[in-house]
Amino acid sequence: MNRLLRPRPFQTAIRLMLICVFTVSASLGWTLTGWVPPAQSQLPSLPTATSNDPTKPPQEVTRSGDLEIAPVKSPLDGKQLFEVASPTIWNRDNVPEGTIPVEVRAQEITDRLWRVVNRAFQAKTKPTVAVEIATLNNRLILQLSDDQSSRPIRLVTVTEPDADYHSETLDQLAQEWQGIVQAEMVRLKQLSSVDVLRQRLGQSLQILLGLLVASFAIWFLQRLLTRRQKRLEARYQQELAAITKAEKARKATDEIAQSDITAGKGAEAKQVVDLRSQFLVTMHHHFSVKGRLEFDKFLKWGLFWLFILSWYIGIYAILSRIPVLMRWSNYVLATPLEIILVWFSISLAIRISKSLIDWFIDTWKVNPYLPLGEVQRIALRTRTISGALKGLSTFILVVIGILLTLGLFNIPTSSILAVGTVFGLAISFGSQSLIKDLVNGCLILIEDQYAVGDVIQIGNKSGLVENLNLRVTQLRNGEGQLITIPNSNITDVSNLTRLWSRIDFSIVVAYENDPKQVLDILKEVSQQLFREPEWRDRLPEPPEVLGIDDLSHTGMLMRVWIKTTPMEQWSVGREFRLRVRQAFEANNIQIGRPQWITYNAALAKSTLQN
Repeated sequence: MNRLLRPRPFQTAIRLMLICVFTVSASLGWTLTGWVPPAQSQLPSLPTATSNDPTKPPQEVTRSGDLEIAPVKSPLDGKQLFEVASPTIWNRDNVPEGTIPVEVRAQEITDRLWRVVNRAFQAKTKPTVAVEIATLNNRLILQLSDDQSSRPIRLVTVTEPDADYHSETLDQLAQEWQGIVQAEMVRLKQLSSVDVLRQRLGQSLQILLGLLVASFAIWFLQRLLTRRQKRLEARYQQELAAITKAEKARKATDEIAQSDITAGKGAEAKQVVDLRSQFLVTMHHHFSVKGRLEFDKFLKWGLFWLFILSWYIGIYAILSRIPVLMRWSNYVLATPLEIILVWFSISLAIRISKSLIDWFIDTWKVNPYLPLGEVQRIALRTRTISGALKGLSTFILVVIGILLTLGLFNIPTSSILAVGTVFGLAISFGSQSLIKDLVNGCLILIEDQYAVGDVIQIGNKSGLVENLNLRVTQLRNGEGQLITIPNSNITDVSNLTRLWSRIDFSIVVAYENDPKQVLDILKEVSQQLFREPEWRDRLPEPPEVLGIDDLSHTGMLMRVWIKTTPMEQWSVGREFRLRVRQAFEANNIQIGRPQWITYNAALAKSTLQN
């Protein structure tokens, strides 16, 4: 299979599969051979972020007046067995002599329970562990003994702070803890038996096999969606071209429809109405295809998160069934689950924000009654605006996700925000021109001053807009030069092709010509150009012969305004000038010229004398 077509979730599934196979194989080898890593009894708990303030207790320590309480957890699955109490330490940088912090005491008890767990898993014959209440230095203690060891393990000393916190006598509390620990030892013996281990390993392998099957099914569905998405993309582009063609036909028949209805030509008018209806149907179908395309993308996104959720649940189920790995199952339900929920929410918010932006942009640009030029301009603008808005919303949401993730590890986000603010201010002062470019670029797009494909003039620079983004505008002039202008330098701009263009045709004719004849010739040339199909599509309305605009020593200035579609003023203007030149020559119309008067003083004097 082509690696370029292989979805990322499939690669992730392979990695997770290898990790799980390795974990299950290692656990299987350890438990069936009776070998446990010798350092396992000293395995530390997962690191948890603590406050830098020494006056505050650690995360799992609860402060209740002059007492601090910490939980003692099972070495098997990390569940809480009971709670121990110690006098409050108000400053952990200055611990009073002879005082043990409550979290240290709880950790020591957990480590002693780990020694018992190691013995149980290492022994070929599983020992029976008994929990006894004894007295040491006139203090009640709990100790663990078995039939394979000659010396018991001292587990915990029942202290006065423990009794005060639980509101019981020392004997009552010792008996209560004895029952809890004894039940835990019975559970340990059951879980360390070979039959239970084999049964749970078999269940874990079944879960792993189910995960692999589910991953393959998800990968297969994603592959089908990818193929259908490619087909929908091709259909979407084809219908986009069909809509453009239908819009041109609709525009060409708008004026014909009005004249046909006025003249009573019902059949022709009905044909035009049918064409408009067909155009609307095409538009509706086009956006239904786009909706299906977006729905398929949403399904692929949902399958990706379903893949992650299935592996998360599967890994938790495997960890909670294998005794060697059970202690890590509670950690899987803690911070990792919160991280998954945070980024699932962020990912969902990103998709919703992008969908809302697309919906807003579509409602803006989708109007079948707008001219084709306006639709194209809006499409060009919305593409840039949509990309900028999506990038901004994604950036903000990702930053929020990062801050929430850091907060899960008790990392102070306020200081990070403060440093980021100072850093942002430093960057802003150092890049004021860049910020000005971006702001002015946004204003250009929002106000629709010009778009890609327009011919504009900025100062003494002019040309076709080839590229427009939030920072720069690039023009291609008549000599083929690419001119790049920062948006902050654009103050005055002349758009020569905004929706429509105009030819300001003016010509000076001699006084010997009949003005009415000249005007009639110009009207005839204009009407003939407007009637020809080759030029009719480029002229939204008939040319307007304004008349005599000026009288000077060179002659009479005749002016004609010709409205054209964008970018067509140059070709139409060249054709119109050629036809005017030919018509003037055919009708013997003289072009205006300067009139010179030569004054001879001697000749004038002799004329007066005669």
